[in-house]
Amino acid sequence: MVTKRLVNADPDLFGEVFGIAVPVEAKVGATELNLAQIHADRRNADLVLSGDNQVLHLEFQRRADPSMADRMLIYRGLLRVEPACAGKRIQQHVIVLGEGRSPSRIDEPPDLVFAFETHYVRDLDPARALAQPLTAPWAMLAGTLDRKEREARLIQILRTASSVDSKSLSRDLTRITLAFAAIVMKREDIKGALREAGMTIDNNSELTWADELHAEGHAEGLIEGRLQGAHDDAVRLLVHRGVDEQQAKLIADALIRQAPLTAAERAAFDDPDELIGLLTER
Repeated sequence: MVTKRLVNADPDLFGEVFGIAVPVEAKVGATELNLAQIHADRRNADLVLSGDNQVLHLEFQRRADPSMADRMLIYRGLLRVEPACAGKRIQQHVIVLGEGRSPSRIDEPPDLVFAFETHYVRDLDPARALAQPLTAPWAMLAGTLDRKEREARLIQILRTASSVDSKSLSRDLTRITLAFAAIVMKREDIKGALREAGMTIDNNSELTWADELHAEGHAEGLIEGRLQGAHDDAVRLLVHRGVDEQQAKLIADALIRQAPLTAAERAAFDDPDELIGLLTER
């Protein structure tokens, strides 16, 4: 999931922008949650960061979900029985990338009261997000802008991403920015911004990434699930073919970067040596 990459790059910086207290020395925890002994239910959380005394659970939604409070209550119960979370304070936050508003609490007499925090990226101060390269992509979704202003902001963020010393980080920031742009911009405007930023249609593969995301941009749950699902499918297929799981995850990352819509197919049928060779191209 693109949002995971952005948070994991610097959790503390993400917390500063959204006003979320991130656990000290937080580590990424398990996101596939189950009822520890019974295994009667299984749910995938978007991101869990676990510190010594605190657990931070984040859910990213392309648009607001009227049933979000019920879903978060289920996650809360599952987190409470996870051995790695036992006895720790649990904080839950929903990050809404696009439109709408959803409930952030359940108040059901006589004795059920449950609440969490919901953050709407559109309410962010764009200047604050633009202050750091690692938070700049969030500015793509911030505020209400007309077409030309949105395009100008995309150009600014793309140039910020290209200025980062690390080529791999620069590439990831660019792709995340384009993923967010696909939520709020038209395809032709994204193309225009890429040209203005010096990323030509003929020689920049990032345009293909933006096109693919925009072509599927109206499908429910694109950002939340489609890319992660394709990644997970690719990993499972590679492991089934005898590839070490850690190596399979790296290969799946490379396949998603190149062409997310064909990642699983390539994992199933491409020559294993060629797939492993993708790791040397990063």
